[in-house]
Amino acid sequence: MHPSRRPMRALSLVVAVGVLIGLGTTAASADDPVFPTWGQVQAAKANAAAKAAEVKKIAGIIATLQSQAAAAGKAALLAGEVYLEAKDALASATATATKLSSQAKKASAKAKASSREAGQLAAQFARAGHGNLSLDLVLNQHDAGGLLEMLGTMSKLSETSARIFASAEQDHKTANALSDQAVVAKTIRSTKASQAQTALDAANAASAAATAKVNSQTAQMSLLTSQLASLNGTSASIEEAYYAGVAWEAKQAAKTTPPPDGTPPGPIPGVPIGSKVAAAIAFAQAQLGKPYQLNGAGPSVWDCSGLTLKSYAAAGVNIGTHSSTNQYNTLKAENRLVPLSDRLPGDLLWYSDGGSTSATKYHVTIYIGNGQMIEAPYPGVNVRVAAVRFGDLVPFAGRPTG
Repeated sequence: MHPSRRPMRALSLVVAVGVLIGLGTTAASADDPVFPTWGQVQAAKANAAAKAAEVKKIAGIIATLQSQAAAAGKAALLAGEVYLEAKDALASATATATKLSSQAKKASAKAKASSREAGQLAAQFARAGHGNLSLDLVLNQHDAGGLLEMLGTMSKLSETSARIFASAEQDHKTANALSDQAVVAKTIRSTKASQAQTALDAANAASAAATAKVNSQTAQMSLLTSQLASLNGTSASIEEAYYAGVAWEAKQAAKTTPPPDGTPPGPIPGVPIGSKVAAAIAFAQAQLGKPYQLNGAGPSVWDCSGLTLKSYAAAGVNIGTHSSTNQYNTLKAENRLVPLSDRLPGDLLWYSDGGSTSATKYHVTIYIGNGQMIEAPYPGVNVRVAAVRFGDLVPFAGRPTG
């Protein structure tokens, strides 16, 4: 096929030219391809068979570079999602620890007040000639039950008195229990904080490696496409458009049929609310061309779930937290999943290993109709409109409204 007649969908991948050649480390290895020289290219042009062989060789090199890009590109997305989930867990643990600490303080104050009331009652018994019960309460204020038992055997308690001492005993038990729970919650929060930091470090490293690879390999891609242009008698831009993209994306695009529809776990939502969908899509479109950055949620940088989160927030709709997986789980819990074939503009699409519904959702996009979606793709590639890729696509769409 003549290069100028290659599928137009390849043109939508121009923005990913740099990413084509890999998202891993830049050090050479035995597996790295050997690039042809310009002399070899020019010599090949004189002979049809040699020319065809050289075109095939360069195409093979590009395929090799795409394969090298695959693992690192997807790894950056997966590492980013692991961090976002860890950040969610930390936020939850922090909220629990704060709540329990507050409850423990209130319970402690209540227990002290109960002790004072019980102490006053015990003092009254002491003045009535039943021993120095106020001193006993002070010395054993964490054993109000023992005092209650002693007073009970003396048959000196009215129903009101019994309630006061029983309340003091229960208040101390509650305070102690909440204090213990608060200590445990603080320990859990500390662990979650450490896990979140570890995940962030790993995600930042993966993202930095991906971006560095994009920057370092752009010149190689430029050389290859120029060589192909010389051999094929085309422009370098046409060759770039055809070969742009990374291996994992090419693998997704190679699957030409969507996965079979899944059966939603609950009732299917109705038609989306047009005004809210329009607002969400308009917000996302306004971000086109802005760069990808892990944990980016605007206004100048974005990651995939940050873009979907803020786009629907602009429409006044909550879709979960800053996490692809959480957004899937949120819409699932709200019975907002629809069969993939029923997707409509504004619906969310997710990607996971093999399209698994239980695996981590490493990517989320907004479907805009006509087989297209808006996405913040991965490190090195800006927010864009792209054709829906079926490889790794989860068999449900999420409908935030309707």
